[in-house]
Amino acid sequence: MSAAAVHRRLLLCPWAIGVLLSSPAEADNALGQKDNIFTGVNQRQAVELGIAPGLIDGARLDALVRSYYFQRDNHSELVTRDPTEWAQGFLFSFRSGFTDTPVGVGVDAHAFLGLKLDGGDGSGGAGLLPLDASLEPESEFASAGAALKLRYLDSLVKAGDQLVENPIVASGTSRLFPQGYRGVSLKNHSVHNLWLDAGFVESTRLRNQSGHSHLVTAYGARNNAGIAADRESPHIGWVGAVYSRPEGLQLTVYGGQLEDMWNQYYLGLSEAFQVNDVLVLKPYLHYYKTRDQGRSQLGDIDNDTYSAGISATAYGQTLTLGLQKVDGRTPFDYITQNDRIFLYLSNSQQFADFNGPGEKSWRLQYETSLASLGAPGLQFIATYTRGEADLTRVDPNSIGYGYIYNPDGQHAKHWERDLALKYQVPSGPAKDLSLMVRWASHREGDGYTAPGNTRGNSSADEYRLIADYPLSLF
Repeated sequence: MSAAAVHRRLLLCPWAIGVLLSSPAEADNALGQKDNIFTGVNQRQAVELGIAPGLIDGARLDALVRSYYFQRDNHSELVTRDPTEWAQGFLFSFRSGFTDTPVGVGVDAHAFLGLKLDGGDGSGGAGLLPLDASLEPESEFASAGAALKLRYLDSLVKAGDQLVENPIVASGTSRLFPQGYRGVSLKNHSVHNLWLDAGFVESTRLRNQSGHSHLVTAYGARNNAGIAADRESPHIGWVGAVYSRPEGLQLTVYGGQLEDMWNQYYLGLSEAFQVNDVLVLKPYLHYYKTRDQGRSQLGDIDNDTYSAGISATAYGQTLTLGLQKVDGRTPFDYITQNDRIFLYLSNSQQFADFNGPGEKSWRLQYETSLASLGAPGLQFIATYTRGEADLTRVDPNSIGYGYIYNPDGQHAKHWERDLALKYQVPSGPAKDLSLMVRWASHREGDGYTAPGNTRGNSSADEYRLIADYPLSLF
C-alpha cells in the first residue's frame, strides 16, 4: 500500500478498526487487549502535520456503528451482582482541515448516542451504560464535544475535548465509546524519528457518561466498604518523547503529575530483530516509578513496577512470554478507565492487571491469523497469566489502599485465561465490518481477595461480543 493510501485511510477512519500500523507509542501486548476499536490518535495526528492546507478540502465526517454485549458471571460471595448489558452505539467524528494561514486553524468535533438493548432486572453495572438511582441502566445516553486545533510547522496544538494516548494518560476504549478528556495537548515532530508530546487535562468523560467528572484512580478511589471515596484530582499534566527507527528500535520516556496524588515516570524500550526470512524476535522492557505528591490524598506511595518479555513471530503466528514485578506496598495504580491497551504492563489482561503489592507474574500468549485455513481476516488469540501477590505488605491504615490489606494474603495467588476470536470482512459491501468474541476466566487462590475488597477482583467468567461497522460519510 502506498504512503498516500495509508495516510488517506488514517484520515478517513479516526477510530479505525484493527489498525496494526506502528504508532509513536504503543503497548507491546496491545493486540491481545483491544476490543476492536482503536483510536489511532497518535497516527492520525502525525498525518495531520503533513496534509496540504484547506479547511474544507481536508474535512472528513466518519461514523462507527457498534453493538456491544457484556456479561460477567461472578463466582464470589463478595460480589452479589452479575453485570449484563447489551447496547447499541452510534459514534460520529468530524475532522476539518487547516486554514491556509501561517498558523493553520481547524476544529475537531464528535457526537455519540448509546441505546440500551438489554440490561434490566438488576443486571446493570457492566460499564456500557450509565446507571440510575436504583442502579438500573439508563435507556439511552448521548454526548458531544469539540476541540480547536492549531498547526504551525511541525507542531500541533489541540484545546478542548479530545482523546489521549500515552503511558501516563490514555482514553479507555474497552466499552461502547472511548473515554474523553478536556484540556490542552501539544505534539511536535520536527526532529526525524522523534515524537514529542506534552499536555494538561482537568477533567474526563468516562466511557458511560454524558458529562465530565474530576480525575480519580482505578484502585485508590474506594474505601474499605467498596464505596467510592472523595479522592479527586483537579488535573494531570505530562511530558514525553518517543524515539523510533524504521529498523524496529523504539525508546519511550514520559513523566506526569496527578495533582495531590502522585508523580509517575515511565521508561520503555523495544526492538525488533529479523533473525531470518521467517522469524522476527521482539524483546521489550517497561518500567514505571510512582511516588506520592502534594497532599498525598492516597497516602504514601513508593512503587516501582517492571515488565519485560519477548515475542517471536513466524509464519503468521506470534508467541509471547511476559514477566512482571511490582515492588511496593501499594498496587500499581493508574487513572481510572485507562485501558490495558495503554497500560504498558506486560501482564495486564482483560479482567485482572496482575499489579498487586509485591506481585510477581508471568504470561504466555499465542496469536495467529487463520488466513492459511482459507479465512482471511480471521484472528485467534489465547493467553494464560499467573501471579502471586503479598497483601500483607499493604499498610492497613493507608488512605487509598488499606482496603487491600489481608493478613492471610502473603501468598495470594490467582490466574487468568483469555480467548479471543476476531473476524474482519476483507471485501465486498460489508468491507471492514468486524466481529469479536472474548472470554476471560479468572480464578483466585486463598488470601487473594481481602475481606474489605469488594472491587470485584475475584473468581469470574467474562464474555464480550462486539460488532463494529465503520462508515465514511464524506
